[in-house]
Amino acid sequence: MASEIRERRGPGRPPDLVKRRAIIQAARDVLAEVGYTSMTIDAVAQRAGSNRVLIYRVWDTKLALARDALFGDEVDFVVPDTGSLVDDLHGFIAQHVARMTRPAYIKGAPGLTVELLNDPALFRETHELYVRPSEEGFRSIVARAKERGEVDTEVDPVVLTRVVSGAITGLAHTGRMRPEAITELLVTTLVSGLIPVIS
Repeated sequence: MASEIRERRGPGRPPDLVKRRAIIQAARDVLAEVGYTSMTIDAVAQRAGSNRVLIYRVWDTKLALARDALFGDEVDFVVPDTGSLVDDLHGFIAQHVARMTRPAYIKGAPGLTVELLNDPALFRETHELYVRPSEEGFRSIVARAKERGEVDTEVDPVVLTRVVSGAITGLAHTGRMRPEAITELLVTTLVSGLIPVIS
């Protein structure tokens, strides 16, 4: 996930940052209410006090707008460096949980993901902008843990990212766990296993 609202600019002068943020927030509100399939540019424009022309000047499709609304954020992931694998994982995963348990993400992500799979170019761009930083964060956390002697096996950060994001998505959809509980469960599962085996 990235630090800036990414835009695909068409001809003309792009709207200013305040207007872009208002459009992004309006898109999140609409996604939280009706999901991706029922979201329309008109509904977002009305909610943002904007218009279709202004939106299409930055995002050329509903898919691009919804992608940035769900995955983009004003703040980059901060990769903790506490000197402890458990504490680093807790701090990093908590940031993922905070974003992926937002109502807009829970309701909008399923339909958006299907659409992204049908747009290979935007899918690749989405991965580079919003998924790769997460993979690199986990890579750094595990590498430092190995240097400290906390980890003695190879851990694929790509797999780790998929496991964490998939688990957060599944647990968030149940609506039965608070974000803090999801974070604790994931950290415990990663470092000791959900069902420890007595050898």
